[in-house]
Amino acid sequence: MSPRPRFTSRLTTVRNSVSGALLPLLRWFPPAVQFLIGFGLLDISTTLLLSRFPLTRNALGVFILVTAGYTIAWRFIDYYASKVSLSISKSRAFALAGSAILVESAVMRLGFMVATGVAIESTHSPLNDAAIWDFGIPFAAAALLVTMLIDRQIGLITGIIAAVFAGLLAPNGPQMTLYALISSAAAVYGIKRYRERQSITIAGLIVAGVDAVTALVLVVAEAPSPTVKSALFGAACGVGGGLLTIIFAAGGVPINESLFGILTDVKLLELSNADLLVLSQLALRAPGTNQHSHAVGQLAEDACRAIGANALLARIGSLYHDIGKVAAPDYFVENQTGYNPHDRLRPTQSAKIITSHVSYGLRVAKEIGLPKRVADFIPQHHGTRTLHFFLRKAQKQANHNEVINEAEFRYPGPKPQFKEVAIMMLADSCEAAARSLADPDPESIRAIVVRIFDAVISDGQLDEADLTLKQLTQVREAIIISLTAIYHPRIDYPGFNVPPLTAGVPVDERYPDREVRGVTYSRPSDVPINPAGEVEDEAVISATHSVADSDAPSREKVKT
Repeated sequence: MSPRPRFTSRLTTVRNSVSGALLPLLRWFPPAVQFLIGFGLLDISTTLLLSRFPLTRNALGVFILVTAGYTIAWRFIDYYASKVSLSISKSRAFALAGSAILVESAVMRLGFMVATGVAIESTHSPLNDAAIWDFGIPFAAAALLVTMLIDRQIGLITGIIAAVFAGLLAPNGPQMTLYALISSAAAVYGIKRYRERQSITIAGLIVAGVDAVTALVLVVAEAPSPTVKSALFGAACGVGGGLLTIIFAAGGVPINESLFGILTDVKLLELSNADLLVLSQLALRAPGTNQHSHAVGQLAEDACRAIGANALLARIGSLYHDIGKVAAPDYFVENQTGYNPHDRLRPTQSAKIITSHVSYGLRVAKEIGLPKRVADFIPQHHGTRTLHFFLRKAQKQANHNEVINEAEFRYPGPKPQFKEVAIMMLADSCEAAARSLADPDPESIRAIVVRIFDAVISDGQLDEADLTLKQLTQVREAIIISLTAIYHPRIDYPGFNVPPLTAGVPVDERYPDREVRGVTYSRPSDVPINPAGEVEDEAVISATHSVADSDAPSREKVKT
């Protein structure tokens, strides 16, 4: 067995050490107390930012208003989370929205101070009008940030609260509140799905255009004697505010992604980079596992699209679901080239090595900071299924009075908790089974997929995933279509001879243009699928055995 690789950089090691030292301090308190402490700190900090110094009795009124604003935000998020599945917990969603409002309040206070200072230093109109300079403040940054990272509705409530707070800071409160509301609404509804970095730029440009028009209208409507110069200057400040919105939102996205553990489409696309150390090591040390992961990812992606699930999450989760196999790649059949090390091990040892790729995969995921939603694919794609082949082998070899503990041959779980990983579990087994067929025609593929689906459902592995029977039918048909497309028959070209294959490479006599490796099965019913719907690759006889030694006469054995 080759030495296990390390995937953590010095920066990641330092980050893990710091978080490991600080987080235990907060865990002294129960979650409810932690929430109250955070809410209080957020409330007091925002009040200090919105109050004028020295503090007077007006600060009490500001404190009450701020408390009411954050309470409304929390109640809305609490209610909304019960109706819609958010990518993070409701407490984290509130923490993100609250921190965005807090930072927005600081930016607005600084912006009003800068606008007043610049206006005082200017002697010519309209440069000496602080109210026009105020249009250049990025009021929509918090709303845009929350919309991209969480949800449009929570982004809108964030923008409304930030707009109210803008009215407390501005000398012309009602005007700035209206302007900030319009700007935030443009940001919230100006962005679609955050799947590429330029989405922030597009949304910011929309905000810039809306801010320019709104500022122009307000200057003309509110100024005692508006001029063309003042109206154009107000529009220019509005454009500046939109551009600053792009800068603040773009800077806040990666920070909050890491801080709150949010998984955006952009982050998922970054995780698909084959040059990442863990993926490059997987391709180098376990090429069979790497190829299998890509094939499963394609199947899972197509199946998720059929039911409207997160197809990108399913594909990226598939890339990482077997990263634990880099520790001992030769003990997994897809990386073997004829010799099977399990032939010389006791069943309990084999089962421990095979199931340990889950625990080691989770360890690697923690070391590299893999987002939790992606890391969940590692333990959940096997669920709580049993290694039936090694369990039966252990029972057969056991002494008369020896009791075999079935728990030693079972994956730790848990069962799939969300749609994408449940679909990936099904795609994982279907891809392995289809690869085992000697002649993967549409009828054989359908038979093997139906058999796997029935076994997985009967074993209860999908009981905790939010999948309906209708959706399972759609997923099954999508996987069948995809596998049929992958194993489509080749076109014959009469008059052309098939070029000879490299000497020593086995050839199936029925298909002379096709290389054959490993063990294949002529009938779908012969594929070793256990009662939990998992293909027992370890049940395949090694290359040193003959077909006559096998208990399945329909297996077609070719030496590799």
